[in-house]
Amino acid sequence: MRRRFHLHLPGLLFVTLTLFVGFAAANRPNNLVVWAFGALLSFILVSGIISGSMMIRLRIKRLETRRAVVGEPFEIRYNLTNTSRIRSAFAVRINELLTSEDQSSSFQGGEAAPGWSIRIAPGETQVCDVVLWPTKRGIMNLDTVRMTSFFPFGLVGRSVEVSLPKSVLVLPRVHRVRADLLRQAVQGELGGIRLSRQPGAGEDFYSVREFRAGDSVRQIAWKRLGANDELLVVQRSSSAPPRLHVCLDLSTPPAELRFNEELAVSPGELEERAITMAASVIAEADQLGHEYALSIAGLPTRNVPMRRGYWHRERLMATLAEIDLDAPRETMPAGFASNDERSAIIMIHPGRIDSRRSPDRAWHWSATRMTDLIDVDETPGEDGADQADPVNQRVVVA
Repeated sequence: MRRRFHLHLPGLLFVTLTLFVGFAAANRPNNLVVWAFGALLSFILVSGIISGSMMIRLRIKRLETRRAVVGEPFEIRYNLTNTSRIRSAFAVRINELLTSEDQSSSFQGGEAAPGWSIRIAPGETQVCDVVLWPTKRGIMNLDTVRMTSFFPFGLVGRSVEVSLPKSVLVLPRVHRVRADLLRQAVQGELGGIRLSRQPGAGEDFYSVREFRAGDSVRQIAWKRLGANDELLVVQRSSSAPPRLHVCLDLSTPPAELRFNEELAVSPGELEERAITMAASVIAEADQLGHEYALSIAGLPTRNVPMRRGYWHRERLMATLAEIDLDAPRETMPAGFASNDERSAIIMIHPGRIDSRRSPDRAWHWSATRMTDLIDVDETPGEDGADQADPVNQRVVVA
């Protein structure tokens, strides 16, 4: 815990005025000037004493943080407790102290929006929040929290800094994918709706079973009876959702990426765009109720089976957030993502599309045409998209 005094611009002007009055009182001792100097000096002393004694009794604790997403407000909550039995705390501001590296690469505006507490009664605990705007995926390290108050006159402030180390995983930004593109990718026999191995409310025949109480009369197989002349019921199969396999190609080192040199982007920015595109496709597939999986070529990652649901989506988003683009790259293995599962495949490339190292039935998207594939704030073509790369290339082997 570290305690400090602060003097901002209004306080500095007030101190300067006090020094001028004190200099005048020293040169020409006049009762009115001496009284004015004493009053000004007492304001400074009282402001420092009151704010200092008030801040000593404050205790702060960071509550459990929620998920953070690039480009979305990230709210951090704190328990602020006044341990004093007789004195209230007024006008307390809470800040997360960010390092210069965090300010330049992980947050918008360089500083988080502070939290405020107007009054904390003796023995009272309040919940305050601070809002951050992450602009970079990955691990965000929080450490020091500062409580500051300039009560009562706003001249001299007292701050208390508390070390509360915490790591938060920032998930990549998510945009809306063009609906027609994703629908084209998952339709057909590979990724389209198919029959399930489970009975349900579909239309295709699954099996027959004995009649049970509560079964609908419409489901009875009147032309077929059981061994003991018992009624049988027709069971229908349920329709399985479309299956989508998202493949992210990071096997090419950034220095060897091929793209239009007129683009005002770096190879690292193209790889970040590719990660954003993969996250956007996964989020859109989850919203549409598809089953989906993620494979990353070039970096060691854990394999996750094809599923659907909130927790599966969060697991894949965390996998994308943890990608270290500074790690050495591995060559894409033979037969990458060409398993026996019936699923549509979307291959996302940071630079130019190289379909020779990809599955046969894959759709290929390039991060150089990101604004043509997903809905972003930029107008398509504004960033100087690489016109040599196709927007959506389908590889078909005869």
